[in-house]
Amino acid sequence: MEVLDYHKLKIFKTVADLKSFSKAADILFLSQPTITLQIKKIENYLGITLFKRRKNQLELTEEGRVLYEYASKILDDYNQMENAISSRFSVSKNFLTIGASSTIGEYFLPEILSKFYKDNPDLKLNLFIGNSKEVAEGVLSKVFNIGLVEDDIQSNKFDIKPFYEDEIILISSVKNDIPDELSVEDLDKYKFIARETGSGTRNVVEKYIKTKLNTVMEVSSSKSIVNIVENTDLLAFVSKLISLDSLNKGLIKHIKIKNVQIIRNFSIITQKNIRLSPIENRFYVYILKNKMAP
Repeated sequence: MEVLDYHKLKIFKTVADLKSFSKAADILFLSQPTITLQIKKIENYLGITLFKRRKNQLELTEEGRVLYEYASKILDDYNQMENAISSRFSVSKNFLTIGASSTIGEYFLPEILSKFYKDNPDLKLNLFIGNSKEVAEGVLSKVFNIGLVEDDIQSNKFDIKPFYEDEIILISSVKNDIPDELSVEDLDKYKFIARETGSGTRNVVEKYIKTKLNTVMEVSSSKSIVNIVENTDLLAFVSKLISLDSLNKGLIKHIKIKNVQIIRNFSIITQKNIRLSPIENRFYVYILKNKMAP
């Protein structure tokens, strides 16, 4: 007999928060058919329709909004119960789920997580890697309580603490006949490859440059962008962390921009007043203590 359990309610709330079956699947580490099946099971169990589509946007029905209100309370109570038992009776719960934007997850975190794992050998970790917008959405929907982002998040819903200062640089293939320094106005003469809309890197560049670039290609992987730049006449703005290997091998070059240096913070975000579990709190403190690494 089907029951309306924690697992189904969490899937439902995540779909509702993200307004997308596919995004919920990615962030919960499940397949999209699994997400669809679980939502259908809830609808069959309750005899209602939970979602409707309006202009390609997924919205809750009136019945769905009622379920969302109670599901949110149930999931919050469940997490508080787990935390209370863990803290009061010293029960070890070492499941850690975090979200990280692409540059942080692929180039900053591996060394940090390796060190953290050595100090916490019983750790079981799920790491979601997406763009900054997706990570922020994951924190808001409580799929994970800790997010690591490279964008300048402006919201009073988060506690935001910077932990690393990163530089974004303009790169070109060494094969390109291009000056070592350009003005912002010069950028109009060139074609660019960039991250997708919602990417922290793209958002920060647009804020600093304040001009529309001639972007002819969008790629969701920063490393792939560097590889494409190596072999084309396209230019790109990328994190210095990502480009270091290709710079050192002489495959690309750093093009300076007159009177512009793009510096951004990597930040750790949580919902305001969220109560972190012991393992989440240890990781949070660890990140801040090791903020100059790697």
